[in-house]
Amino acid sequence: MASPRSEILTCHDLIEQALELPDLEARKRLFQDHVTLLDDECAEGLKAQADQFLRSNIQRCRDTAQLLLYLAELNGNPLHRALGLLAEANALSIGLGEYERAIELYDEAAAIYEAHGEPVRQARSQIGKVGALGNLGRYQEALDTGVWASRILEEHSQWQVLAGLVINMAIIHGRAGDDICALKMLDRAEELYVQMGMEGEPAWLWVQSNRGTALRNLGRFEESLQASRRAWKGTKRLGQSVAAVRAQQSIALTYFVLGRYNEALAHLSEVRDAFVADGRQRDAMLVELFTSDCLLQLRRFSDVLDKCRRVRELFAKLGADQVVAQAIVNEAVAYAQLDRFPEALASLDEARHIFEAEGNRVWIASTDLEKAAILLRQGYAHESLALARECANLFRNCELQVEAAQASLAAGRAALALDQVALARDLALRTLDVGQERDIPMLMYQAHALLGAVALARGEPGEALDAFDRAIREVERLRGSLMVEYRSGFVEDKEEIYQDAVRICLDLDQATRGLEYAERAKSRVLLDLLAYRLDLGIRVRAEADRPLVDQLLLLRRKRDRLYRRWEGQHDGKQRGRTLIEGERSEAHQEVLDLEDQITKLWHQLLIRNADYAREASLHTVRTERAQPYLPPDTLLIEYFFVRGQLLVFLVTADGVQSRWLESSLAAIHPLLQLLWLNLRSVPGSSPDRLNALTANITGLLQQLHGHLLSPLADALDSFQRLIIVPHGPLHYLPFHALHDGEGYILQRWEITYLPGSSFVRYVAEAPLNGAGLLAVGHSDDGRLPHAVQEAGSVAGLFEGHTLLEDQATLEELQRRAPNYRTLHLAAHGDFRPDNPLFSGLTLSEGWLTTLDIFNLRLNASLVTLSACQTGRNVVAGGDELLGLMRAFLCAGAATLVLSLWAVEDRSTAIFMTEFYRQLAAGEAKGVALRRAQVSFIRSQGAAQGGAYGHPYFWAPFFLVGNTGPL
Repeated sequence: MASPRSEILTCHDLIEQALELPDLEARKRLFQDHVTLLDDECAEGLKAQADQFLRSNIQRCRDTAQLLLYLAELNGNPLHRALGLLAEANALSIGLGEYERAIELYDEAAAIYEAHGEPVRQARSQIGKVGALGNLGRYQEALDTGVWASRILEEHSQWQVLAGLVINMAIIHGRAGDDICALKMLDRAEELYVQMGMEGEPAWLWVQSNRGTALRNLGRFEESLQASRRAWKGTKRLGQSVAAVRAQQSIALTYFVLGRYNEALAHLSEVRDAFVADGRQRDAMLVELFTSDCLLQLRRFSDVLDKCRRVRELFAKLGADQVVAQAIVNEAVAYAQLDRFPEALASLDEARHIFEAEGNRVWIASTDLEKAAILLRQGYAHESLALARECANLFRNCELQVEAAQASLAAGRAALALDQVALARDLALRTLDVGQERDIPMLMYQAHALLGAVALARGEPGEALDAFDRAIREVERLRGSLMVEYRSGFVEDKEEIYQDAVRICLDLDQATRGLEYAERAKSRVLLDLLAYRLDLGIRVRAEADRPLVDQLLLLRRKRDRLYRRWEGQHDGKQRGRTLIEGERSEAHQEVLDLEDQITKLWHQLLIRNADYAREASLHTVRTERAQPYLPPDTLLIEYFFVRGQLLVFLVTADGVQSRWLESSLAAIHPLLQLLWLNLRSVPGSSPDRLNALTANITGLLQQLHGHLLSPLADALDSFQRLIIVPHGPLHYLPFHALHDGEGYILQRWEITYLPGSSFVRYVAEAPLNGAGLLAVGHSDDGRLPHAVQEAGSVAGLFEGHTLLEDQATLEELQRRAPNYRTLHLAAHGDFRPDNPLFSGLTLSEGWLTTLDIFNLRLNASLVTLSACQTGRNVVAGGDELLGLMRAFLCAGAATLVLSLWAVEDRSTAIFMTEFYRQLAAGEAKGVALRRAQVSFIRSQGAAQGGAYGHPYFWAPFFLVGNTGPL
């Protein structure tokens, strides 16, 4: 018997009450109590609710569909069951990507309508099926279904439903590579919706979203952005959150094509989070595929391979072969960039097979174009040229001008390799026309670079330099629009255009201009950080950052706890060790996974807050002339490799000179390897063995001196100070320990280092507001007793303050460090070449890592890191130095004293005490370090029977930055 309330309860009330109940079973019981109200109005109302939830909450959509199916079960009405089947099918296809199951439900609903003589409803039931078939790559079947349904709908004047079907068919044409036809169909749908007025606005906005995609594919980017923005704003206003997110995704993909990678990544991150929050795993994973497109351009290949693997796994289960194939293509590009050509070609063959099965000509050509690039790198220029030109023709026939330009570019490179210079030039100019017309910096950069190479081949250096300069400007425009931590990877494969520009400048006797290009190629990220005072710290800048920052801090603490166990035992007489690549046991993996999570979340935070990347005025690379800041007694020596050949710039207060050295990277590299082999052999060696190692390393240092300094002998004698600016592997060389046959060069000159000559200004003008000295000493659980003694001795020389052992916590250091003019840190240190973000020094209850240092705001004239390998860096793209040095300079240190290799505890304490004794006596920082080293060579070596005479004990320490007084 129905309850008394059923007499006054309306169908609308019943639906409202049901949806307010906490679970499906409770809703079913309510429906059981009110069976008499379960009529057509109630069924149609539930279907409308399911459709609404489809755009905002997929789980509620499915729950409503299940309730509708239960309604049909209670009243036995097959037409109501058909409505429930359609609601569930939409949730499976549109929301969850379970296309095969969705098609079964669409067909079951259609069969019900056909059996009851409802042709219009039967046709309407096939609209969702068209989209599901398209996602499975069954394009012709989808279009045939659409044509049949559209005929029925048109015969019965079902214009609004017909418009929706036309949109789905437009999407199918777009996925099949026919964007011209897609755009025509979208125009037809838009006409229908405009005729309906406001009643058709939601679907009209759907047209705009899809129009943005078609226009983007056709290279009409501004129109694409306008359409996508209309859809984004309109759907947000209507509360259609999922539709708004899809429009935002379209905007992101257009930004990607235009080279606005940071904006694309920021939008994609928001889109992914929205899909995850709504339980739309399929959509969220598709965003990962789009993100991998951006990461390919940023050369983050391991991230690309990881994302594409996960995309493949999910979409293979869903039967969405086209998405699987697109992921495989991105994998292939990553493999090719890693020189893993067999894997790349195998992946391309696999993807091409899938596209062939679908009959997708455009994606077949895209796959072939990637193969053409690999063939050229393997030396098959004829095959590459033919294949690239074939792809260009197909793209042009499909009116895909951007893709055609990319294919022409590939063909132009192959033509140049075949000495077909005129053809290469013609193809480069075609590419340039498209790039300039649509303002695509990546195309313009590549076209100008090819034109520069063509001009060199034609013996036109002036024209070549002009082309390379234009290419460099486009690279720097792209680079400037990136979050700073992605910049070094981006320029990694673009360094040769800078090198070619430098070579031409020297051929034209323009040394100063050549130095400018060399500087534009080196350590730009650090310069950007200093010039624009960019903040890389983990901090809440907007309320939306708070959950991300909280998660980062939580993971950071967990990582500290686990790392102590991972780090394990090390030589108690050394202040650190280096993680050896491959040294990854099962116990280590948890820490590595945590660090990977932290790194990615940190990057996500930085991407969100990279407002500087959208400021065009900050994209221009600035170089600073060193001459105004160089004293007359100082010579800056800047090394630069040009395609393996070594060049040196000599910079004084009066001007710039350049010299080509006879040495090459191939000649120097083996000597560096032998040098490091010798240094690694010192710890634990017997006195006899140590004497032999000393003789050996002296010989190596003499050979390196012959390569690097002997050719400059005539330019050195009139100077007292040398500033060394290394390049590439020379960052790992202690220049101050080079031996001229009579002595080490630091015995003749004061030697300091900088990442580039532009840094002379920044270290000279660094604000120094701190006062006093803070010495931190931590013995690493008693393994380094001399570190604590050292900190006490240093503090005693300056009447400074100390943080020793348990007092030396990260929190206390962060609180007090900004107040001091001098910071001395004596502790155990680790260099992490696998992830320099986690290089650092051990403190009580945690670590001071590179990531932590970015949070500091220092006012220090001097920071000394008296631990192992604190001056070791990963030399990344653009000669960027990733490690503690960059972080401390970014944090505000004017001068750093660092170490190049593992240092011994006792000898380091002796050395540092002497260094600070010189500083306390009033010596400038550069002079004090040199005197400490000379004293160590003479006195300590003799006092210990030569035990500390090997450069291992005194040469690891070097000074970066301002050499003047404290």
